[in-house]
Amino acid sequence: MKFIFTNPNFPFSSAVIHSGPMLETVLTGIPAGASAPIQGGVAEEMREIFRQLDAVLREAGIDKTAIASARLYLQDVNRDIAAVNEVYKEYFGKHSPNRRAYGVDLQAGMLVEAAFVAEIQQEKQA
Repeated sequence: MKFIFTNPNFPFSSAVIHSGPMLETVLTGIPAGASAPIQGGVAEEMREIFRQLDAVLREAGIDKTAIASARLYLQDVNRDIAAVNEVYKEYFGKHSPNRRAYGVDLQAGMLVEAAFVAEIQQEKQA
C-alpha cells in the first residue's frame, strides 16, 4: 500500500494505491448490546468506533496500519470536525489513510458513523 499526500497540513492522505484482498467495515458509536450511542459527545463516539475497529482488525489478523481509507459521516460536520480530527490523530498517529468527511442526517441519536477500508496482505509464497 502506498499513500500519496498533496497537503501535509491534513491528518490524512489524498490517495492510496493498494492491491490484494480488502476489508470494509461500517461502525457507529453504539457499543455492543446497546441501542444508543455512548455518552460524552462526538469525541467519545469516535473513540468507541476506534475500539470496535481494533476488534474487527484483530479478527482479520491486521492492525490500523492496514487502513487505506476512511469515510466519516457527521450529524454536524462544521461543529464536530475539529473534535473528530483530534481523536483521529490520536488513533492513527503517523499513519494517514485517505479520508472524507460528510455532513449527514444520522439515525438513533448518533453524532458520527464511520466506514473503513483496509488492505489484507497476502502471504508471499516461496
